[in-house]
Amino acid sequence: MKPKVIILSLIVFSCGYSSRAYAQDSLSHRRLTLDDVFKLAVANSYRLKISEKNARSARQQVRIAESDRLPSLVSDLSYGYISNADSWNPSFSDHRTSQIPHQFTAFSILASQVVFKGGELRNSIRKSALQEQLAMLSFEKNTEDIKLLVAAKYLDIYRMISQQQIYENNIRLTQNRLKNVLTMQKQGMVTKNDVLRTELIISEFRLALRGTNNDIIILNKELNIVTGLPDSIILVPDSHLLQDHDARNGLNAYLNLSDLHNQDLKIAELNNQLAENNIKLTGSDRLPQVSLYARSNLQRPFTSVVPALDIYSDIWQAGIGVHYNISSSYQTKKKIRRAEIELAQAKDSKTLDQQNVHVGVNAAYIRYNEAKEDLTTLSADLSAAEENYRVVEKKYFNQLALLTDMIDATNIKIVAELKVTNAQINVAYTYRQLLHRVGIL
Repeated sequence: MKPKVIILSLIVFSCGYSSRAYAQDSLSHRRLTLDDVFKLAVANSYRLKISEKNARSARQQVRIAESDRLPSLVSDLSYGYISNADSWNPSFSDHRTSQIPHQFTAFSILASQVVFKGGELRNSIRKSALQEQLAMLSFEKNTEDIKLLVAAKYLDIYRMISQQQIYENNIRLTQNRLKNVLTMQKQGMVTKNDVLRTELIISEFRLALRGTNNDIIILNKELNIVTGLPDSIILVPDSHLLQDHDARNGLNAYLNLSDLHNQDLKIAELNNQLAENNIKLTGSDRLPQVSLYARSNLQRPFTSVVPALDIYSDIWQAGIGVHYNISSSYQTKKKIRRAEIELAQAKDSKTLDQQNVHVGVNAAYIRYNEAKEDLTTLSADLSAAEENYRVVEKKYFNQLALLTDMIDATNIKIVAELKVTNAQINVAYTYRQLLHRVGIL
């Protein structure tokens, strides 16, 4: 067997061996554009649902932090039994019992409002707001990742359908050639060996087609899980997909876009802001806390006199409270120093992230242009392979070429067709990779 026949056998083997489930009547086909699939994935992906709930939780935390600005109101109610008052002289030689009403009731209420806390309340709210923005950016980043995953599956399905058409077309061509070979055999122009080898090629094509059909089923199952579509749906990709890409902008334009839109860089910038806010938040510990308060205590019995009186007494007070942690004068300085180191670390991380993003955009841009050049070259190779096939086929039926030459020409043509299909898909995918690196997929 010649090397090109071996290549064909490897292609057939790589497609797998399983039943042709694709032909089942229970499956239905649905044409969807890539944008339609993106919308379904965003709406139904459980990974994004979890990320969205994280963002909602962070948004709720902002509201909790804002509520710390409101006055604090605390009440306490006690009801129970109170004993008599026992008293002794210093030598415990004389014991007396004073009667106290045994029913005890106490109710107190305290209202307070912090008026100054060294900016802690304001910075705590800002910290929660920044964390909410981080959660939203994480959701956007996960959305970009899901879109790229969906695009890969979508393009793989398109690739498999194109391969399916290639195999079906070559089966038809080889079947037509078999009819001519059988006619030539009856005329004694070719041997039985030519018929058998032609039938073998048809069998190999059918085997490859079966594997491709099953690959389509598997890929659809994986895509349906992400998009939330029923398992019975078979996706029919949009035929305009391969024309829907054109990186007209230069590399510098995409680098500038990545600085504006890339989620990793936005997250790095927010981490810088969080680090700066933590310095302010830590510094607020060095300042006193000032608050206004009002308190009322209603109690029965009145025990401040002897004998105790079975009456309700109420004492209220209002004023200003000042709280200051003296140890903060020597502890906070070290905490601020640590926060400053964390800020410097966050700035270095942002610089590193920007370098990595630019490297990724540059690589994606180069790969995209490489894919377009490969497509141009392989398209020219396909034209040559098709012309070679037509010439060899004509020579074969005129008994100017052997069947092995015909098999070689067939193998060259089908390999060229598969390479062009893969190249077309690669151009579309590398373009989406470029957009993903920039952050605008």
